[in-house]
Amino acid sequence: MAKVFGLHEIELRPEVTAAEYEQFFIKEIAHLPMFPGWRAYLLKGDRGERAGKYLVMYEVESVEARDRYFPAPAEQSEKVQQFLEQHPAVAAAMDKSNAFESVPDTWTDYVVVGD
Repeated sequence: MAKVFGLHEIELRPEVTAAEYEQFFIKEIAHLPMFPGWRAYLLKGDRGERAGKYLVMYEVESVEARDRYFPAPAEQSEKVQQFLEQHPAVAAAMDKSNAFESVPDTWTDYVVVGD
């Protein structure tokens, strides 16, 4: 089973500071439960084209674990809604993140082909 890394480029809204976004992620996102087999990381560009900008990286244990919740691009399975109903704090945090981030974000899922 190949691991998946979902990379989501985050652009902050003009009225949001980097410190506000980092504190939001650390205090309200990082400790929340994720879909089984998933982990989330907030990364900040240090050098290069996106220096100073943010990326949320999802590490998913397998393509099957990703597809269980997102079977196709822009498609959610019923398991997403079930998870959010069981974890209302996650749903609230996802909604709140929209106040910080410009939408839509740019994302790509990468499947590990060798390590």
